[in-house]
Amino acid sequence: MEGIELAKSELIHNNYTCVVVQGKEVIMTSFHNGVRPLIEFYDTQNGTNRSFLPPPVLADKVIGRAAALLAVLCGITSIYTHIISEEAKKVLDFYKIPVAYVKLVPYIINRSGDGLCPMEKLSIGVNEPIEMYNKIMKWLAERN
Repeated sequence: MEGIELAKSELIHNNYTCVVVQGKEVIMTSFHNGVRPLIEFYDTQNGTNRSFLPPPVLADKVIGRAAALLAVLCGITSIYTHIISEEAKKVLDFYKIPVAYVKLVPYIINRSGDGLCPMEKLSIGVNEPIEMYNKIMKWLAERN
């Protein structure tokens, strides 16, 4: 089993929220919700020379626009997800990152189910992946 199929299998069979695979190796798994796994992946991979390995692929339960921009920043080259927002799909299409999904939704809803997910809201007007990362880091710092 290679790449995206391995990531998808790990996500489903182990009930992870996020799995990153590079080549035939699972290099990250997470049970955390939201964009936290992608932030952690970026922070741990930033500056690491893994260029001799195949590019990473991602399986994630939910991909909103912020997560899509972070995936671009992380160098992800293919994605499988259960749920993706229309705006996230547009980002991935723009960056030519193939995505397989179960359900396309207008937007990602917040945990209370009464509006936009905070990250989906935060991503409005952001077009550069690093800008999304910086905006999330600022948003998190303001809450601590």
